Amino acid sequence: MSFTDSAGAGRAIVEMGGSAAQENNFWELFVRPSGTAPWRLATPAGVADNGGLEVAGTGASLVTGFRPSQDLTFSPLATTSDDGASWSPAGPVSPGLADVPDALTAGLGDRLIALTSAGSAQLGTGGGKTWTPLSSVAALTAAPAGQACRPTGFTAAAFSGSGVPMLAADCSRAGTVGIFADRGGWHTAGPALPASLAGEDIGVLRLTASGDGTVALLRAGSGAAASLIAAWAGAGGGPWTLSAPLPIGTSQLRATSSGAGKTIGVILTGGRGATMAGPGSAWRALPPLPAWAATLTLGPGSRVDALAVHGGTLSDWRLAPRPAGSGTAGAGPAGWRLTQTVHVTIPYGSSS
Repeated sequence: MSFTDSAGAGRAIVEMGGSAAQENNFWELFVRPSGTAPWRLATPAGVADNGGLEVAGTGASLVTGFRPSQDLTFSPLATTSDDGASWSPAGPVSPGLADVPDALTAGLGDRLIALTSAGSAQLGTGGGKTWTPLSSVAALTAAPAGQACRPTGFTAAAFSGSGVPMLAADCSRAGTVGIFADRGGWHTAGPALPASLAGEDIGVLRLTASGDGTVALLRAGSGAAASLIAAWAGAGGGPWTLSAPLPIGTSQLRATSSGAGKTIGVILTGGRGATMAGPGSAWRALPPLPAWAATLTLGPGSRVDALAVHGGTLSDWRLAPRPAGSGTAGAGPAGWRLTQTVHVTIPYGSSS
């Protein structure tokens, strides 16, 4: 999972190390302060991160949350104002953060939304010093806004461009996009779908703020008919613009990325990747990805990088046109060029 802002500052979360079954997997946070800067390791120290990481914020100010793992039942938070050069403890979130990509999100005024493993959404103030209930799956199901969806679980949270809290959920009723906004009470806020998707199961995979609007990534259908659809809304929460579907069939979604200008990137099983440049554009299939590609990073501009992870090594491969017959050293498959390698010391055996 990765994010890139309009200034080219990036952050990426990847799983490194070895077997998760043997608790030798360690999730790491990498930051890139600007589009010309190299990636550097910025994972907060002192907390086991085998369960995964969440990161929220913009620019140099970030909040990182640790998902529960082993005997850890809550989620400690850490904050930074210098791109992860130093961290201060914050939070915690209790019960712990849910195992979904957008379980922690930040908004103006040091506000946070946290999705928990208990099916609740909490609103944080003061950068996570104080938490109050925002909603729950049960409460949203009972509310008028939830009747058409009948949510089964929260999948993402975000603040709209105007600062309105938003929640996304999987729906038990077909043909419904489970996106809701808190405007003095919960209201349905998702896009209307074409008639061709009326009988399909719809999942909200990502919900993120981008510039002055909101970007969502939807999964429509199942099995061989499954596809991904990108959706964009303005600062006021609508109207939504939908992309053409990206057929994925039985492929599994391995990673998602968002960038400036409302760009979206995905990695699928089988070494497939695709990007979408924003409303009105088409899905662009990428050349076969480098081995062990874990996530894409998008921008600045039209730049596309693939971050590959093998054991304790992170490699940054940049997509660039390759002249016919080029034998340039460091060239990867079909136009991928190695630009950086970072070696991380992995504490194998420390979590067992």
